[in-house]
Amino acid sequence: MALARLDPEVSRLKFESEVGRLAEQRVALEARGIFLLGTPTFPIVELMFVPRTPLKVAFQPPQTGTIVLPPGSIALAVAEVPSLAARAFKAHFELTDYDLRAPSLEFKDPWTDEPLSFNTMFRAVEYEKERKAHTVLLDNHPLTHKPFLCIRGIREYHEHPQHSGDDWLLYRGQMGVFSAVMSLWRVAIDLVGPILMTQPSGLQVNWNAEAKE
Repeated sequence: MALARLDPEVSRLKFESEVGRLAEQRVALEARGIFLLGTPTFPIVELMFVPRTPLKVAFQPPQTGTIVLPPGSIALAVAEVPSLAARAFKAHFELTDYDLRAPSLEFKDPWTDEPLSFNTMFRAVEYEKERKAHTVLLDNHPLTHKPFLCIRGIREYHEHPQHSGDDWLLYRGQMGVFSAVMSLWRVAIDLVGPILMTQPSGLQVNWNAEAKE
């Protein structure tokens, strides 16, 4: 963790203001499956994200001569796929130095509190008219070496060497923890859904991004 460069008392006051806004928006957040956990203590805010996007299954139609099992038949095989939208996750926001620095975000298992592994996580996709759909959950930040959300308003984005020209200070008047929470919900839940694809070699999950206003 970097040494604080902002008076801790100033940062604490800003933290309390952000927590207050989250509390004010509790109904709107919970309607989206976002739940504030416990009583936030400076400099940590934790929220549970509980997606409910239904899984879609894509499969090849049966060919002539193929035996099709009737509804209710016993499945021949069952595969557990960890990276499904239905899996809840914890968003761990750390606000040391806020708001001189953007909120830092780490993803954790809500039961064990262990950092999530990229291979078993959800996926996050942003849709823009110019760039179309592009992945914004990346596997290895050069400074933290953890999965990170690569969007404006998140510390790991602004402090990434490739984004040195897009400083957080350009946005801090319009962004905060609430906007970061909503951005995470949008790219990780609202805009994407998992599609289970049957392949000759097994099962594969693709994440389909949808353009929404």
